[in-house]
Amino acid sequence: MTPPAGHLPLSTSSEQDAVLGRIAAVAAAAGPDGVGVFDLDGCLVDNRHRQVRILQELASQTGWHSLHRVEAHHIRDWDLRSTLTRAGVDAGLVDAHYGRIRGHWFRHFFRSEACRHDRAMPGAASLVRACAAAGLAIAYLTARHEEMRLGTERSLRDFGFPLHRPRHTLIMKTGMVGDDTAYKADAAVLAVTLGKPVLFLDNEPRNVNLYRERFPDALTVFLATDHSPAPDLPHPDIPQITGFLRSSDLG
Repeated sequence: MTPPAGHLPLSTSSEQDAVLGRIAAVAAAAGPDGVGVFDLDGCLVDNRHRQVRILQELASQTGWHSLHRVEAHHIRDWDLRSTLTRAGVDAGLVDAHYGRIRGHWFRHFFRSEACRHDRAMPGAASLVRACAAAGLAIAYLTARHEEMRLGTERSLRDFGFPLHRPRHTLIMKTGMVGDDTAYKADAAVLAVTLGKPVLFLDNEPRNVNLYRERFPDALTVFLATDHSPAPDLPHPDIPQITGFLRSSDLG
């Protein structure tokens, strides 16, 4: 199944209810050595508002006012030019100054202090807390780099995600270089430091396919939000959700 374009965090369905039920069952049955592995950006955490704020700041600095047209719903992937086009940003501005726009975005997106503009995906913190209460150790496995740790940990705590060592930990890249999927493929640290991974949630098709292959006994779930422009699709046997809410949550 082709993932939907963009974020649909408030959407619910009976299929999603069933997947969330499977997650709860896995957490309950895992035992004291079980580990739940959760991605952050585009998964537990919605960083689109961070991106909007970065572009608004550039608009204010430069007078490129059409950048103010960008809103969170315009961000459906990691292609900044496509985002600007969807938002109706002046095409001449984009053509003339895309390098500067992209450079400003890049410099500010990966700063620790920018994490304060993030938001938790609706229902995500409740789900992770429930997994932790059932006994799972929690590993937040993110491609954010270590220089973003302070802001990331602060936002996780502010959102109500469990982050109490040694049972819950945040695993980050040492730097910005290197392939993200290759970095996540090196999951031995999870087994050594926390236990046996029994649950994976990620919004990158390439990552969930990897987890399914490496940990066939674990439940791997694909969160259909935004992802890199790589052409991969999640394996058809991997269950998909668009958010963390059940049908009863919006009654």
